[in-house]
Amino acid sequence: MTKRQQQALQTRQHIYRVGLSLMEKKGYHGTTIEQISKAANVSVGAFYHHFQSKEDILSQLYHDADDYFENTVRQQLTATTVMERIVQYFGCYADYNIRMGVDTMKVLYHAENKWFLKKHRGMQEVLLIVIRQGQQIGELSSQQSAEQIAEYLFIAARGIVFNWCLQDGNYDLQQQMKQYMGRLITLFEN
Repeated sequence: MTKRQQQALQTRQHIYRVGLSLMEKKGYHGTTIEQISKAANVSVGAFYHHFQSKEDILSQLYHDADDYFENTVRQQLTATTVMERIVQYFGCYADYNIRMGVDTMKVLYHAENKWFLKKHRGMQEVLLIVIRQGQQIGELSSQQSAEQIAEYLFIAARGIVFNWCLQDGNYDLQQQMKQYMGRLITLFEN
């Protein structure tokens, strides 16, 4: 990587961090590209060189999460049973949300955010592999497709995170996530 490319990457990362920080303080809709540019000490043109919109800043969060689940979480799912691995997976999901912080998660949880609906993301694919394994060995029911089970579980998990955001992170998200998912996954037990 050339020095110029490194500089461009550093500028992009700086704009990204500043943009997220402002969105955490002012909300997604309360933050403008002009405010991000000013706080990052770059021109609006420089912002648009690195990002097409505010939404692109949020999309970077999702790409990072997908990479994390594909490259890190996949190897951490070592529980004995498939049902335990699914609960373990959602423990990792909760942990990732905790590390991102309640203020960042509040930025993501708004009705216009369609990233939650995108299919074939890395995060989902890791869970689908585990569910399919469970169906193949007969631990999980095959009455619903792996995709339907994953969607059901993700809807519940997002609801738990949303509730955590509403309560300003005032409870143990990981413990709650594992408790709820441990109960929910039994609906799909064979």
